[in-house]
Amino acid sequence: MSETVAKLKSKVNTNNLNQNNLMDKILEKNDLSFEEAYELFGKLLNESEIKIGAYLTALQMKGISSDEIAGFAKAMRDNAVKIELGDVIDTCGTGGDGSKTINVSTAVSLILSCFTKVAKHGNVSITSKSGSVNVYETMGCKIPENIEVAKLSLEKTNFTFLHAQKYHPALKKIMPVRNELKFKTIFNILGPLANPASPKYQIIGVNSSDLCDKIARALPRLQNIERALVVNGYGENYTLDELNPNGNSKIVEYNKNGAEFEFKEYIVNPKDFGLKNSKIIPCNSPKESAERLINVFSGKINEDRNFILMNAAAGLYACKIASDFIDGVEIAKEALDSGAVLKKLDELEKVKKYDGGEQYEK
Repeated sequence: MSETVAKLKSKVNTNNLNQNNLMDKILEKNDLSFEEAYELFGKLLNESEIKIGAYLTALQMKGISSDEIAGFAKAMRDNAVKIELGDVIDTCGTGGDGSKTINVSTAVSLILSCFTKVAKHGNVSITSKSGSVNVYETMGCKIPENIEVAKLSLEKTNFTFLHAQKYHPALKKIMPVRNELKFKTIFNILGPLANPASPKYQIIGVNSSDLCDKIARALPRLQNIERALVVNGYGENYTLDELNPNGNSKIVEYNKNGAEFEFKEYIVNPKDFGLKNSKIIPCNSPKESAERLINVFSGKINEDRNFILMNAAAGLYACKIASDFIDGVEIAKEALDSGAVLKKLDELEKVKKYDGGEQYEK
């Protein structure tokens, strides 16, 4: 047994046989079942920081499986603050691709809200220059303070933002450990699967091709998801948790019909969307990202527009508004060119004022 493995085993309470069995299984490079992963999540909520760190490190060293992702995600949902919003779509991705792009998922969610109900699950950026919460607030919007305002926002604007920290208070104990570890853990990829509103449709950007398969295979274990696209864009020296406007992207499509479900895997590029390749321009701050999104919402024709159109088209297909990707691009163009997305920001401004104590302005 390696010195590192021996140290990890020593962190676990030897008086708890079942808990030891889980650690032994992980250290022997055996994947946990869905049920075991669900159980382990519950244990972590009541463990010391040292033991939490030991388990997260051991899982990361072993390599995380689809069943482990599903077990943790289901447990996160079950421990979250409950909110019922009906049939919604979410555009939350894993982040962590290190590409310094504009916040495409937030732009996509606002476009989608012109046609359907969107419950955007998001958080403050950990690795990105423009995380969803950061950019959303920089555009002058406000994260709803409570469930009442979140529901009002969805009712009045077709859009609401669910801040992960507000809906997953059980994770407060785990966050300091994640920050101290300084490396990615299973929690870095759970955000898209932990939306407390249990979305019916999703477009999930992930930061590696391997994660496309793992995340997609976890979906059947989660309640309510009818269709999802798990996407990863890639190039010679980079990877994106979005569709790539300047090259290829992998998509794993998940569809559920009653008790039956299927997966389809395919590679796409901008031509499949009726678009030309567009250069990816780096983004250096939430302020820059917000300004560039508003430029696109105002009808500016540039590389950012194609980046956003491509991903919005996939979202429109995911929630069954568009029949295919080319149709999705045309629908998304309509939202941008008509000014509907800019109007959406005005509507969200009214919700912000209400959240601040003012009367809702009809």
